[in-house]
Amino acid sequence: MPKKIDVVYTWVDHENKAWQKEKDQHIKKKSAANNTARFDSSLNELKYSLRSLDLYFSEYIYKIYLVTNHGSIPDFVDQSRADLVIINANELLKGISFCSCTFESVLHEIPGLTEDFLYFNDDMLLTAPLSLKDLFDTTGKPIWYQESDKLLRFISSNSYLINPFNLDGQVSKARENTFQQLGLTKKMPPPIGHSPRTLNKTYIKKFIGLHTEAIGMLRNTLFRSEDTFCFLDAYCYYFSHHKMLNFVKEKKTLILIQSDYFSRIINKLRIFLAFDFSFICVADLRNENKQPCPEVSKYLEKTFPKPSRWESTDRKI
Repeated sequence: MPKKIDVVYTWVDHENKAWQKEKDQHIKKKSAANNTARFDSSLNELKYSLRSLDLYFSEYIYKIYLVTNHGSIPDFVDQSRADLVIINANELLKGISFCSCTFESVLHEIPGLTEDFLYFNDDMLLTAPLSLKDLFDTTGKPIWYQESDKLLRFISSNSYLINPFNLDGQVSKARENTFQQLGLTKKMPPPIGHSPRTLNKTYIKKFIGLHTEAIGMLRNTLFRSEDTFCFLDAYCYYFSHHKMLNFVKEKKTLILIQSDYFSRIINKLRIFLAFDFSFICVADLRNENKQPCPEVSKYLEKTFPKPSRWESTDRKI
């Protein structure tokens, strides 16, 4: 078990002009997977995620790497800090993509990255102390957490209910297709949790070597579709199947939802009914609505009011 590890985030600046131009040039047909609202970070989830990291995990961090489109820098970040590094996602990929799975397949190539590292989507937050014992077992094997949300677990097991409506941007169908490519068992495993994931560079290289063709296609994927190879799901399933990773249920995630309809009501209920959870994830299901959910915004500010060490003090945020 390492004493400290790096943390890697992926983040999209949806207001970056170069990114907007590239995205518009490559869209052939509008869908839930390429709608601009899905890339919107106006809730400042990353800011609150960093605050949660500072509060609950800071003693275990070497450096934080922000992998961003065109190397965009969030306006609240203190650029003078040596322990926070901005990585240009396009340069890391050596190409263009608008699919998170694609970028996740190259994170291990960040120069100087620790052998083991913790990966966050920018909309994932901690709500309780997290230690390395929560990420590695006593033998050093990485620990990953299963999805705790009962509705999402049900949908994952019965994805035919939502596939015709494409409510999740083809995620469920893509998971099914990915799992079939792995050919591990006949039964779909539980989905991976909306929580930070512990990755290992040697594991990743081994996995890529075993699935060269699928990863090659993924590296050329522009937008997520039902044919997308779900890199993190496949990584987790492969190594848990081969007893090299522990895929457990222990920790829960509170999932808050941004959607075109009833977001405020849904999130009020979810917050009220939630208990004993270790993570928060803000899932974005919007298609037309460009306004962030005020209920989520209030909750995040109330839960994480203290600025993190990585925030700039030069501007009011």
